[in-house]
Amino acid sequence: MNELVISDPAGWQVTDGRALAAARRQGVDHARLVTYNILTGGIDSDGGEWRRQQQIGFLASLDADVIALQELRGWDEGGWWRLWAAANALGMVPLPPVLSRHRRGNHLALLYRPTTVRVDDYESDAAPGAFYHGLGRARLSIRDQPLLTVLFTHLSFLGGAERYAEAQWLTGYGGTYEGEPQRVVLAGDLNTIGVHDPEPGWRRIPANLRSRHCYLTAGGEFGDTDRRAIQLLTTAGFHDPVDVLGQPPHRTAGDWSPEEAVDHRSDFILTTWHLVDHIAAATVHDTEMTRALSDHLPVVLDIAP
Repeated sequence: MNELVISDPAGWQVTDGRALAAARRQGVDHARLVTYNILTGGIDSDGGEWRRQQQIGFLASLDADVIALQELRGWDEGGWWRLWAAANALGMVPLPPVLSRHRRGNHLALLYRPTTVRVDDYESDAAPGAFYHGLGRARLSIRDQPLLTVLFTHLSFLGGAERYAEAQWLTGYGGTYEGEPQRVVLAGDLNTIGVHDPEPGWRRIPANLRSRHCYLTAGGEFGDTDRRAIQLLTTAGFHDPVDVLGQPPHRTAGDWSPEEAVDHRSDFILTTWHLVDHIAAATVHDTEMTRALSDHLPVVLDIAP
């Protein structure tokens, strides 16, 4: 499916969603997972919800089996009606949301398609108090494939030390446990670049924001990206599909805020090695429309039987 990857006028590799959907219909056994940070619930500061409505329309075009959403700010209002509206429009079912305990209310949710997914068990608070935004864990059978554990989260934006501590909770899922192979994906906004991604130009952003991304040197200056969390996850057994497929990394953030206008990757669906041979496609939807909908781009992973 790599032939579906094209380049937009800015030179970034993107995917034609219609072509990808057509190819998916030809290979219906592929399980499709999506992760998407929708930015403040898709609700703007003036209360407008055009972004939220358009996000639902875009997600519908992907025909996903499972969707992990981050930053569901305001979605807890009125009995979670926005979550149910999105699920109904997509023909999906939401699992109980992961509640962010911090003031911003950046909750998480996992939606699944009931015609293709069976839920075996689920925890909406899989590591109580250990994650800034929370951690959800679901065990799913997708399109009759073997059982898959889906971890979804939004790692801390505060800095590398916080993300590293959160990653330590996830390392046990990275390989065989008690003799049993673990088929696991980790989806979400991980607030870090990939292990092998080129170093972004962080010097272009203010120092007070650079602290979110970079480590502090012994001399008291900002160094390169603090990659400890993603390095820990990779060493523990998680694999980046972009590396597996030999694709160049695609930006998923950095084109929204003028203060942080540095292209970089932040959003991932990582897999354990038990899934590496089944990765069919890994896609970042980087288009004029998706750039207008959020400060993050949607990431899609297709898993073959």
